[in-house]
Amino acid sequence: MQNSQGSYEKIILTVSSLLAIGVAGYLVYESMGFEDSLALSQGVPRKDLNPPDNASVVAATDTIRKKYAWLSPERQGKPVPLNKSVLLVMKGGELFDLLLPEPKLREPMTNLFLTGDRSKNPPETELPNIYSPNVGDLDADDDGFSNLEEFNAKTDPRDASSMPPLTNKLVLRQRISHDYIIVLKGGSDGTFQIQRLQPSKGNVFKPLNEAFGFDKGVARFKLLEARQQTIQHPTLGPMEAFIVKTLDLSTNKEFELVQGKETNLAEFEAELEFRWKKRQPIPGVKEGKTFQLPGLGKSYHIWKLEESKAIISPLGNDGDPLPEKIEIQQG
Repeated sequence: MQNSQGSYEKIILTVSSLLAIGVAGYLVYESMGFEDSLALSQGVPRKDLNPPDNASVVAATDTIRKKYAWLSPERQGKPVPLNKSVLLVMKGGELFDLLLPEPKLREPMTNLFLTGDRSKNPPETELPNIYSPNVGDLDADDDGFSNLEEFNAKTDPRDASSMPPLTNKLVLRQRISHDYIIVLKGGSDGTFQIQRLQPSKGNVFKPLNEAFGFDKGVARFKLLEARQQTIQHPTLGPMEAFIVKTLDLSTNKEFELVQGKETNLAEFEAELEFRWKKRQPIPGVKEGKTFQLPGLGKSYHIWKLEESKAIISPLGNDGDPLPEKIEIQQG
């Protein structure tokens, strides 16, 4: 009996709660005026509705019906499947497909150079920071040459053992001239007077075929043969003058001394700089002499020093210059 009585009490309590909720809801409904807000407004006759924008409807319909052609990117003449990704970059309003060799994202470097040749085995990797405007100045393999330098030299910027010639990092800072000026003053009875004006003054009287010099203990010249002919003197006009063929014993080269005309046998000296990884000066290299690249032991011979460039050759295993000629520009 007690269980039945408890069940009745629960039922009565539940019904009472539902009635209380219903009464509360009705009171809220009455106070808010919901019956007015739910009332239907008066309908507008169809003839009074605004006409549709036919032009907009036609344009929208045409857009929906228009067929757009899909041009799939191609690789080696074959369309790329739709489930494959394509690397695209927008630059200056132009779309670049970086998996194609052209167009160039960072001229003059090609896309293939920057992104790597995926057809190789193993595939080449993408260079770091290829989207950076200064990617050409970076050195991906840390071999001392920039990406752009390696592109121009057709070497591999991903391999430190593949690099341009080290002489590409060699520049001529300046050419220093050491003047050596002599002049033939005249001759008589087979003896000729020669003066040195620079680097210091000197004067000798020498016959043919006798070695001589202006410094003590140094025989640098030999007069080989002489002749007389009419020359045009800059101030005296036409005049008879001696012309003496002379041998420079220091270089084994022949030249002519013309009476009254200064001859400069200048010696040139190069001030070079090696700019590989750091700047290293190479001072005092004379024309006709050899020098080494700092820290590398590679030796070169200087053939000729001009005002704005030097002509050099590497030395072979026998120590003699190789036929290869390399121009080092002033910089």
